[in-house]
Parts: sequence; structure tokens; C-alpha cells
Amino acid sequence: MGTFLISPSLLPKPDRCRAPCYECSPCPDAVKAPREEVAYVTCTYRGTCIDQPDFLATIDLNPKSPCYGQVIHRLSMPNLKDELHSLGWSAGCACVGNVTPKRNKLILPGLISSRIYVVDVGSQCRAPRLCKVRPR
Repeated sequence: MGTFLISPSLLPKPDRCRAPCYECSPCPDAVKAPREEVAYVTCTYRGTCIDQPDFLATIDLNPKSPCYGQVIHRLSMPNLKDELHSLGWSAGCACVGNVTPKRNKLILPGLISSRIYVVDVGSQCRAPRLCKVRPR
């Protein structure tokens, strides 16, 4: 993953935020949003001697949980040598008054394989499941 620098002049001004936009930092309302419960991290075995599929790790972010900071679920992909990279949401940010898009799917592209995996994180956020692979 790279580091991105953004000029402060490009950031939204507080008066431009017309609705709570919890999912779109750097909007000032983002700090009022409920705390995230989990984090999703792509894990790859590229460059190792391990010949297993990449996986999506789910990490517990609840500081009161006994599993806080630990991987609580691993979703292995069905293919080898994908090199999962740069995961993203199936829907954009719900800022500027449009709150209908749901962020219930993650899109995981394979850098080496060119496959695209769609993972359902809406049904069970702590144990996501694979719902589509393109191409198969």
C-alpha cells in the first residue's frame, strides 16, 4: 500500500457537508460516527515458500473484546497466486445527503491473476463469505 498526500486546499470545507457523512472522512462529522467493529486486511503469500491461496483476514477492533486486535476470521480464496490487492467497497461514500448505498460487499482484485472477488461482509461482518468470482 502506498501513502497518499492531499493538499489541505482539496479537502471539503465544513460548510459543504450537507449531511452527516460518517463514511467520508475528512468531513468533521466522521469523528462522531460509531466506532468500527472490524477491519479487513488482504493477506498474500507471494514471495514466500507457502503454496496456499491468499485470504481476507478479519480483525477485531472492539477494545472491550477478549480478541481485540486479533485475527478472528480468515476467508481463503479458491485459487492460488492471485495476489489480492487494494480492496474496496461496492458502494461509494454516503456523503452529501445520499444514504441509500450500502457498504455490504468488498471488492478484492487479484493483481497477478486479474480475478475479481466479491465478498459479502453485510450478512456477517465478523465472518465474511465469498459470493462471486470473475472470471471463474
